[in-house]
Amino acid sequence: MKSLLLLLPIALLASCAGPTCWSGGIDLRPIEERARTQACIDFGNTSNAVVYRGLAHPQAQTSTYNRQVEKGGWVEIEGFKFFKEPVDVPRESIDEVLKLYCQPKSHQAWGPKEKCAGFHPDYAVVWTDGSRRVLQLCYGCHEWKFFGPGGMLLTDISEKAYFGPLTRKWLKKQGD
Repeated sequence: MKSLLLLLPIALLASCAGPTCWSGGIDLRPIEERARTQACIDFGNTSNAVVYRGLAHPQAQTSTYNRQVEKGGWVEIEGFKFFKEPVDVPRESIDEVLKLYCQPKSHQAWGPKEKCAGFHPDYAVVWTDGSRRVLQLCYGCHEWKFFGPGGMLLTDISEKAYFGPLTRKWLKKQGD
């Protein structure tokens, strides 16, 4: 009975995610935490970071996505299409997003999503420090994916990080 009571808050938090496919709630395991720590070390100098907004979801919004692709004006970043022109995001907001990513409690272990049309980033933060680094954020799946010198790391965005200033202030959800 006690274990069921412990699961209740997780179920309630997952249910408040609305129509998304996010389940969340599992802390990073030690190997994932080491990878997250290394990813933050790999950030290097982020002073030239810019933000790109993703095109519509190719499976969930197929006709809109196809029109955007046909129109042109996009770039491909780590397998996904983004509008070519960077989004006008204040430097302080970019710094806050990257700082949030480096906080251990901003991550949860990645879990498969049953209701998702698949990872599709709403935003990509892109910078170079010798080589290109990319942080993609998928708000539908509540996931972030970092590409850097050490490879790729995919984790879920924690409830606290997702429902805080990340989506409400720094990089707002599209349509907000």
